[in-house]
This record gives sequence, structure tokens and C-alpha cells, in this order.
Amino acid sequence: MQRLITTCLLAACVIIVASLRADTAAPPGITPPGAPKSEFIDDPSVGKDPFFPKSPRRKFVPKAPDERPPDPTVPDFITLRGISSADGKRLAIINNYTVGEGEEFSLKFNGQALKVQCIEIKEKSVIINSGGATKEIFLRQAVQ
Repeated sequence: MQRLITTCLLAACVIIVASLRADTAAPPGITPPGAPKSEFIDDPSVGKDPFFPKSPRRKFVPKAPDERPPDPTVPDFITLRGISSADGKRLAIINNYTVGEGEEFSLKFNGQALKVQCIEIKEKSVIINSGGATKEIFLRQAVQ
């Protein structure tokens, strides 16, 4: 008889403790307030595979810092060699190319083609646009 009472008391204690724990624990699927949010971002270009760290599948590729690209400039090798006038229309000689206002031509430099547009021809200078940058180029002193 005493054994039966002890077993019943022990079972009652287990039930009480289990019910207390159930009240304090959050139900499954509900995040308690203030809990940190876990985020996982899988970027194969960064980091190692945690399960296979020596695997060549995910090689570390350092990212370049976020920098603004340099402002476009007109290269210094573009020179004005002469200005002439024919039938009231002005022409400019830029790096051995004869162009009029509004005309565009390509220059080769270091194996790359550079597009240059002649915007305006003045009496002793021209205004050109190249790669989004505008510059006024003057005749050399010896030519004037």
C-alpha cells in the first residue's frame, strides 16, 4: 500500500513539473519577443564550405572596396594640329583627322578605340567630347 502511495505521489510530481515547464516554454513555431533573428546568406564567392573547408568549390574571392569611378577625362594625347576654313565652314585637324563641327571619329590608343566628337570649332581652339568628358584644346604656340 505504501508503495502505491509513493508511486502516485511521484507521478503527480512529474505531471506538475511538466505542466509548469509547458507554461514557461514558448509553443513551437512562435518566436518569443526579443529573440535574435537568424539570417543565412549563401554567397559562393566569399568564405569556405564549413563541411568541406579544403574543397575547391568555393574559392575565396576578395571584393574590391566600393569606390566611385574616376571622373571621365579627355586624354592628353589628343592634340589640335590646325584649323582651316573652306566655303565658310571651319575644319579642324585633330591627331591627323580632319573633322567639322558635330563630326565624330575614332582614335586608337594602346590597342583600344576611343571615340572623339568635335563639338565646336573656334578661331584658335576646339571643344571636343570623349568618354563623357568635354575639353577645350588650343593650338600650340608655334602653330599660332
